[in-house]
Amino acid sequence: MLGRRAGWWWGALAFVASGCGTLVGLGDDYIPDDRSAAATGSTGGAGAGDGTATRSSGDTDTNSAGGIGGGATSTSAAGGGAPGGDPPSTSSTAATSSSSTTAGGGGCSTGERRCDDKTPQRCNGGEWESSAPCAGSLPLCSVGTCTDRPSCGGLPETCGPEGNERCCATMAVPGGTFDRGNDITFPATVSGFELDRFEVTVGRFRRFVDAYPESRPTAGAGAHPEIVGSGWNSAWDEANLPRDPAVFRSAIRCTSSYSTWTDAPDANERLPMNCITWYVAFAFCAWDGGRLPTEAEWNYAAAGGSEQRVYPWSAPPSSTTLDVDHAAHDCLPGGPTLCMYTHMKTVGSKSPLGDGRWGHADLAGNMSEWTLDSYLGYPTPCTDCAQLAAHGQRIIRGGGWNDESSRLTTSSRGHYPANDNGRAIGFRCVRTP
Repeated sequence: MLGRRAGWWWGALAFVASGCGTLVGLGDDYIPDDRSAAATGSTGGAGAGDGTATRSSGDTDTNSAGGIGGGATSTSAAGGGAPGGDPPSTSSTAATSSSSTTAGGGGCSTGERRCDDKTPQRCNGGEWESSAPCAGSLPLCSVGTCTDRPSCGGLPETCGPEGNERCCATMAVPGGTFDRGNDITFPATVSGFELDRFEVTVGRFRRFVDAYPESRPTAGAGAHPEIVGSGWNSAWDEANLPRDPAVFRSAIRCTSSYSTWTDAPDANERLPMNCITWYVAFAFCAWDGGRLPTEAEWNYAAAGGSEQRVYPWSAPPSSTTLDVDHAAHDCLPGGPTLCMYTHMKTVGSKSPLGDGRWGHADLAGNMSEWTLDSYLGYPTPCTDCAQLAAHGQRIIRGGGWNDESSRLTTSSRGHYPANDNGRAIGFRCVRTP
């Protein structure tokens, strides 16, 4: 697939006789945004646009022959609920055992259980009683019981710099207003959300593959609750999701030398999952009770909100400090002419020095990360917004292990074909409290 790259590459490909295989050109999975962020349009290039985002009309984009086609012609703005229902919400606050009787919930049978979004309910004397909302390590509600996310239950706590943290840990990000791309002409406001502390690991992703194809998302799953039309489109299934587990396992090996996936669990379980398309990343997050972050959410977390940090760890915010202790990047040590598999690091290995304002690891370096948004201009105005207009490429953020320093800044935008996979592209999921 690497032969289809539309953008420039840093460095050249070469052969290594030492047995490590192909050398990776710098930034070969990262096509930079070389257009004005204000441009809009529905084709591969920038359209003129008027710079004003409109609410999605409910049309959705589909993918065929390598691009996203279909009828969506507008960007999304705040308001409304996503079709097909909202994804389960989570909270970082510990659940309690307190309960209260809900109003107007009669007609049930004693002992019957159900969920009201993330709140377990049990019928008592013909009335529904609500327990505290599911949260913490049991953030989802299923058949009236709080449960762990499907990628997390029983997973060993092996992530982070000491190898003793939950790989599924989430960190709360308070809502606020900031400037996208550190550009005062593109302000945005986001509501509070919870973002995975780590990039999704091979170990977590294995649960999704093991459950496949039952783990495929249903229509509307993985939607942002305030963005109309942001959920899964069932028209994407046939062309963009593998038909069975065997095909899936083959598809997530973009190159044999640089794929972090292994068919059986081994030492790679703590590495970030790479070689996945935007569609597969979306499907995983929806199955796991979350969704892909919007570009605005991802950028807000990386920039430290209104602090407008140059790098996620920048303190003061204007600091340009960047070295191998903060991020896996530029194929260091060694440099772009010596890019090797070993330059991909276990998630959180650069923590805490490389953490963002709210404790998220690897927001710069290791893997570039998929976001929800199409590769078009920033939607404006922006309050819980996303760019949903039809386009064959999606925004990636953060820069990867083989990207040079400028690609790691919080203002850098990259893009990549939604139905292609890359050795330096991963993802993490977000949830609405």
